[in-house]
Amino acid sequence: MRRTPAPPGSAAPPASGPAAAPLAPTSTFPSAKPLPPLPALVAVLVSLPVSVLLAGCSSGDHAAPAKSTPATYDLPPRTARPDETVLHLPPARSGDLAFTLIGLRDRMVTVAGSHADVAPKGQFVRIRLVVENTGRITGTFDTRKQVLVTSDGRTFPPDLDAMLIRRQPTSIDVGSGVRVEMDLWYDIPRQVRETDLRLVGSPTMGAASDPPPADVKLGRPGPR
Repeated sequence: MRRTPAPPGSAAPPASGPAAAPLAPTSTFPSAKPLPPLPALVAVLVSLPVSVLLAGCSSGDHAAPAKSTPATYDLPPRTARPDETVLHLPPARSGDLAFTLIGLRDRMVTVAGSHADVAPKGQFVRIRLVVENTGRITGTFDTRKQVLVTSDGRTFPPDLDAMLIRRQPTSIDVGSGVRVEMDLWYDIPRQVRETDLRLVGSPTMGAASDPPPADVKLGRPGPR
């Protein structure tokens, strides 16, 4: 029997004869493995190092760069003077001036200069310090304002005679970033000990009066 072709756009008639079996779907992905039971997953996570777990949690975060240590100058060591105690004290600051005490000698019975030797009324105390100007303008270090506090609570200014004999300045200008090293000489009673050095720096830019003083503990015991 001759079949008449189906008009365009119409559904094709079903094929005669036995029904064709449907095609099985195909996939290009590998077959997925079944997940392990929940207890096995927990055991795997517990066995992982903490660093691995943290790395997984912080993916995408960048670790902060390690802070580098600032470079320091290499200054040659110097030998302390006879009978001088080397001090290891943190710097103190008053205004634009920073002070570092590096040496101390007390119970001195004379001061020797180029033209004279002078005995104290009580005892001479000599303090070696470094003065540094941390500001942007020139500061003035006035030695007459730096007082020594004794164990009985009294204060003593530097002894002008001893300072003059040892050629130490009464007042000195310290430029920006300049460091000055010098001695302060004091004449205090023999029955007391020095306990603090009260330091006064120079005013900061725009200030008209002296800044608050800075007290440096000398670590000395009481009277002896």
